[in-house]
Amino acid sequence: MRHLRLVLVIVGLVVFFTLLMAYLTSRSPTYDLTADHASFRTNEWGTKALRELCKRNELTVQTYRRPWDEFAAPERAVMCVFDPNFGPQKQGIKALVEWVRGGGHLLLAVNTASALGFNPMYEHLDANHVMLGYLGLLTKPLGKYGETVAVRSVVPSPVAHQVTRLLVKSPARLVAAQSPEDIQQHWGNRVGDDQKLPKITPLAFDERVALLADEAGVLVMRLKLGTGLIDVISDADILGNGQIGEADNAVLAMNLIYTRGTPTTVYFDEYHHGRRTRPFADERLPGAAIFPAIWAALICLFLYLTGSFWRFGRPVPLTPEPRRSLAEHIQAFAGLYDGAQATGAAITMIAQRFHSRLAQLTGLGPAASAQDLATAAARTADIDILALTRLLTELQAIDADTRLSQSEMLHLAQRIAYFEEALTDGKPSDSPL
Repeated sequence: MRHLRLVLVIVGLVVFFTLLMAYLTSRSPTYDLTADHASFRTNEWGTKALRELCKRNELTVQTYRRPWDEFAAPERAVMCVFDPNFGPQKQGIKALVEWVRGGGHLLLAVNTASALGFNPMYEHLDANHVMLGYLGLLTKPLGKYGETVAVRSVVPSPVAHQVTRLLVKSPARLVAAQSPEDIQQHWGNRVGDDQKLPKITPLAFDERVALLADEAGVLVMRLKLGTGLIDVISDADILGNGQIGEADNAVLAMNLIYTRGTPTTVYFDEYHHGRRTRPFADERLPGAAIFPAIWAALICLFLYLTGSFWRFGRPVPLTPEPRRSLAEHIQAFAGLYDGAQATGAAITMIAQRFHSRLAQLTGLGPAASAQDLATAAARTADIDILALTRLLTELQAIDADTRLSQSEMLHLAQRIAYFEEALTDGKPSDSPL
């Protein structure tokens, strides 16, 4: 009886977890052929990787599913609008711009491969072109399709920090319109004179500045309005799952999000992807998740009953290995990279992680100087500002080709670990300085 009860419990647990996994799988994003840049899509075009990257940086991430005229968020929040495929109403755009004027930050990445789209609000014009029209911008195919390009900073800006190359799929580049007639003429050339096009007057902005460009044209444009910012990216695929891990795409994405320090919340707009009704993945037959669970339960029961007739011998007790100290781990790490003649690369990797953590804890952003980071860190922990500044300066002077001895690398790693412990616990152990 006891053996039968154990079998039933195991089968019941297998059925439960199989049903749970089947249910979650049924609600997961499926592959689509519409190049949907939604933040829950895991395909090549989706932006779920960027969403997860924000979460890994301990940022508050929320999905927005309402019109923009109902949007209300605190200052220093970031609203991400990627490839809108449903034309927003004019009052919605004005409400979003007024939110920006009050201190918001809008990050708009467009997809202008097609000028025509299903858009009952603006006849046949795609929503990406509508958004650009209100911002007084156009896109023209000035570059090549799908290549890694060298980029440069047009004006000094933290957005271009450590961004030298980008993988850009679209040949489109941003161009400032000279007048409303320029916009109308551009649209007419794209969709044909026989199409009925809306009359759009661009909104007024305090300043329009090109931030990042390649030899073909502008890739990132910034519009300043009141105390807020609108950053426009010429190609939404730069932030897509298939490209964000290439070149410096991820660095550019995080530089844009952290452009004014750590944001209070990062919103991903899904309303203007057309997600007003139930998702496509919900349209499945009732009970479709039951059949995988039944098959999994039968296979598990067969394996369990078959294995119960085998004798595998007495269990061998595990002998726990002694725990190694942090100093031993650091020393082994230093010896490993010293033998590979890659001590500079190892310290560079550790230094980048340490610098990112300081920037996150202080809220100063990745472009902050060593002195500013050390001063801000001293407000949260009992540390020596001069010692931390000296350490950060030394780390900045080391590149991947630098050759350090094992003792030098071990000493640097111990100093970094000392300040990491101080920032984590508020009180460091004995100083190795």
